[in-house]
Amino acid sequence: MVKDALNDLDDLTRENIALALWMKKFKAKDVPKAARKRILSKKNSPDAFGKRMHHRISELLENPDSFTPSYRKRYEKLLEHCDSLTFLQAYAMNHLLGMDSSRGYQDIPDESNIEFPRDFAPQLGYQVGWHFFVGNCRDTRRREYGILVSFYRYSLLPPGMAHSFGLSDWDNQIFEMQLAIAQAGEEHLQARPFAIAGTTGLLKFSNEPFHYQAGKNRILSEREDQLFPLRVQAWGVNQGGEDDVEMEVDLGLSSKKDFLLQGNKGCLPCCCKVGTLYYSATNLRLEPGSIIKLDGEEIILTQGQFWFDHQWGNALEPLGNSRCKVARAANILTKTSHSRGWDWFMAQFEGDREMTMYAPHTDENLEYYRQTGEQPPGTMTVAVKGQYIDENSKVVDVKGTLEIDQWVKSVKSSDPLNYFITNTWYPNQWNFQFQDMLPEDIRRFTMTPIVSGGQTGYNASGAQYSEGGVYIRNPEGRLLGKGFAESVYYADALPNILHLAGIPDTPKMRKLMEPPAPSALLKLKAALYMAWPLNQRKLKRILEKCLQQGLPADLVS
Repeated sequence: MVKDALNDLDDLTRENIALALWMKKFKAKDVPKAARKRILSKKNSPDAFGKRMHHRISELLENPDSFTPSYRKRYEKLLEHCDSLTFLQAYAMNHLLGMDSSRGYQDIPDESNIEFPRDFAPQLGYQVGWHFFVGNCRDTRRREYGILVSFYRYSLLPPGMAHSFGLSDWDNQIFEMQLAIAQAGEEHLQARPFAIAGTTGLLKFSNEPFHYQAGKNRILSEREDQLFPLRVQAWGVNQGGEDDVEMEVDLGLSSKKDFLLQGNKGCLPCCCKVGTLYYSATNLRLEPGSIIKLDGEEIILTQGQFWFDHQWGNALEPLGNSRCKVARAANILTKTSHSRGWDWFMAQFEGDREMTMYAPHTDENLEYYRQTGEQPPGTMTVAVKGQYIDENSKVVDVKGTLEIDQWVKSVKSSDPLNYFITNTWYPNQWNFQFQDMLPEDIRRFTMTPIVSGGQTGYNASGAQYSEGGVYIRNPEGRLLGKGFAESVYYADALPNILHLAGIPDTPKMRKLMEPPAPSALLKLKAALYMAWPLNQRKLKRILEKCLQQGLPADLVS
């Protein structure tokens, strides 16, 4: 028997291809013929990924951003690991780059330019983007479920650099999918995250009608010029228990309201060529014929309400520089932040009312992040902002207070060998209080998870997050609705990212991955640059524009 060359691929690559094609175990004979040729092509080889990553890091070394602390030592060390890289190693290594990694991508516009149906599509010129569905539903036996499906894509190289290697925009993508199902009162199950490279030929997209496919997973619209109604079909395997659990969703979703343009008409923010463009569908209804499958049981869903986000932009993963020189100079003179991440929520109240809320992590609350001790953190109180959409689709900006007074430790993983258990404390109850900008019955409410034991998951690049369905109740305990709660970057992602990148986790390596401090000389240069009145006026104009275009005022010092 002739040996199949696909079987010579490394274990993780074979496993990721198998998951994309809905196979529990890799079978070379079941890989489509067209994809087989692409998978075995030079563009998809470890040598090619290593060569391209070496070029990317070398370019950053040779052309550092102005007014940016030096990443020279880090980049020189990363270059030692670029001789040969799997696609997953290259993807993880991208998350170890510095703030200068935001350059070279398509500029975020000065003002929102969102246009439909064009912007239903993945926007491949930007660094990252995702199509994201979350919601709560019920089956014929009145059992309740929380469901998450996310199609996430990442441009591995800036587009111009990718084109210089003969790659198309789709070739340049790393795609990963998140799938999670939690049955109320039972267990939260995340499918093992998988990722595939665009060079495999397993990613397909067409617009009008919208059709986004990764292996056998797909989002398919039913109309040419509209996103909804659509179907979401996804499959995965949870490998975190004694036995593997297969999971599948086939959801039909229709929209009852117009899109919500987040921030300022979709800018959240649009600031100095970085930031994000972002819109949501806040009131999706489950269509007949929707099902899920759990461990071989087909479950017919009878009703449900979902939320959709499409967001894309630059400088998010990893955190990146402003593309305005004067903003970088001003940033050098501010105190370095040691926090990242956020808490995000969506609420769907009775009476066709919805709300989206977020609270960015701040240095004032560092004592609540990356906590792994025996005892949970205490009560954390933070400011929260968002938008409320009433039954007539009127949108109101809201501000309030969030108190987190219960925590749960993350002690499981959907694939412990590759996505490490972090033993990190995550929020497990959220108490909100708002003023009179909201109707009286929803000014105070509490979110509690639909399951105990936590709802953590992993990105394919290694970072852990918590996300799952919640009940929403008023202080008297009356059910007001349901929603989803998300907590990002509570856990230290570095050990997992290093592991997936194929880099030793040593004290020296960890030191290199710390944000470099600006030198005294760099601070002096920045101070002299900002002392010039022309630059002060330029910065003032930029900040005024950024604040208009969705930049939170509390991020401006």
